[in-house]
Amino acid sequence: MSGFVSFLELPTADPLENSGIAERPKEKTPYIVESPRKGKESTPDKSVPYARIYRATRVQDGHSYAEQAIYEALWSAVPSLLDDGTDAYRIVQIGYDRLARLTRLSWVSAKANLRSLEKKFAIETIAVENSASREGKTYKIYSNAVILERRRKAGLEWVRKTRGVKLIPAPTEYKTRTAAQ
Repeated sequence: MSGFVSFLELPTADPLENSGIAERPKEKTPYIVESPRKGKESTPDKSVPYARIYRATRVQDGHSYAEQAIYEALWSAVPSLLDDGTDAYRIVQIGYDRLARLTRLSWVSAKANLRSLEKKFAIETIAVENSASREGKTYKIYSNAVILERRRKAGLEWVRKTRGVKLIPAPTEYKTRTAAQ
């Protein structure tokens, strides 16, 4: 014997055995995806290891933090035309650089998030920019109620959160978690 003792050869003891904790903490389990074979269940696709899917009841549920910051900056850039503030949309003309300064993002991030907001039915481009006269694009910014209605009509009332926030149709292949889980 060389005097070397390996920790692999020592008997292992459960660290929770004498700690006063009644049971082991539950590990995070992935959502279950229906397998192509009937009656069998498997783990989700490796590209979406822990997909969090739920119904978007608010507009903010479908936006990332940067998208929400841009939406709020655009909405508040133009005062309400109605006294009670219940307009269905507002129109704003703004360039990427000015929007980036308002939201403290880079102009590249602002541009990418504007495209994403268009895909999520929150804004709509109604006129292109004019670089010669230094005029930005013109956007129609929809109110929260109108956005939710547009998403409902498109069938995109569900949200999947992984590295970003994506609107999806009603989940048929995922078993979603309930409030008790």
